[in-house]
Amino acid sequence: MGVRRAWLLAALLLMSVTPLAFAQPEPEPEPEVEMLPDGDEPPPDVTPGDADAPPDAPPPPVEPDPATKAAAKKLLDGGDSFLKKGDYLKKRKRPAEAEYQRALAAYTKAYELVANPKIYFPIASAEEKLERWVDAATHYRRFLTQAGTVDAKLRAEAEKRLENVKLNLGVLALGITPDGAAVMINGNPIGTSPLADPLFLAPGEYALSLTADGHKPLEQKLTIEAGSESERAFELESAAVIIEAPRPPPPPPPEIPLPPRPSRLALYAAGGLTLALFAGATTTGILAVGKQGTFNDEDASDNAREDARKSGKSMALLTDGLVLGTMVAGGVAAYYYIKVYKPRHSEYRKQLDQRENRFDEYARAPKVFVTPWVQSGGGGLVLTAPL
Repeated sequence: MGVRRAWLLAALLLMSVTPLAFAQPEPEPEPEVEMLPDGDEPPPDVTPGDADAPPDAPPPPVEPDPATKAAAKKLLDGGDSFLKKGDYLKKRKRPAEAEYQRALAAYTKAYELVANPKIYFPIASAEEKLERWVDAATHYRRFLTQAGTVDAKLRAEAEKRLENVKLNLGVLALGITPDGAAVMINGNPIGTSPLADPLFLAPGEYALSLTADGHKPLEQKLTIEAGSESERAFELESAAVIIEAPRPPPPPPPEIPLPPRPSRLALYAAGGLTLALFAGATTTGILAVGKQGTFNDEDASDNAREDARKSGKSMALLTDGLVLGTMVAGGVAAYYYIKVYKPRHSEYRKQLDQRENRFDEYARAPKVFVTPWVQSGGGGLVLTAPL
């Protein structure tokens, strides 16, 4: 009987211990982040997800309605669930990145619905677990600078996490002269000087570019190491522009006399004579042909035929002379045109073009003159203009 009672007590004790032995340990809860109560106006903020945007950008002016706030709260709760599930999987050395990605997406969507800077804390928490160090550090800093009054323990936790994240980054503070200089890193615009906050940069090599109106551009190579914090000061050199008093324009070129135009009188005379002789030869040739017809007519009298023979012969001789004169006059006209008139006319056109070009160059002369200026203290350009 005693043995049976002992076995019964042992069984009851085993049943009470077994649930504790197989129960799953609860992951450490994330700090609670409450959204702003109704009626509170969120402080200035930036566009969600833009880690490089300035922290003092104005928030959306429209106050979210209760339904929107409820939807955002639901997304925050869902993000917390995903985050806890990811922690649970990570402790058991199972893939947890997908759960952290879902948590980050839920937190980001909640911020899009209600732009409350306190949501930066869970966003940064998810980014930290995803090892997105630059984004996590940026959002932790925004939470600390923009969330306003928060629980002291939560603020201390955010500060602690920010310091831990910075161990994986380099922090660079830039002092740039003059103000208003455009700052670019690896070709990406960062902002204009003075920058409100130091830059969070992943370890590696960077190309810093600085440009400002009236100053020479500056390019500098930077090396960033994990856990480093540094300050760099840069001063852009002035690119001086000096405007001198106006000076008179250069005098116009001296007047070039217009060359004499070659005469066409001889060309016209030779051509006219050629045409006249050709017309005479044509006329006398026609008359000679007519006389030849009379001479060949058998019905004509002997006297008429004899007169036609003599007249036709004379006309034929005259025609031959006129044709020869036409050829001589035409040859003279052609020779004069090719050997005399054409070369003179070409030289005339050449001199006329040179005269016009000189005046065109004067008309196109610059009205503002740019001259390099260099001295021991700097350099630049000198602009001068004629009166």
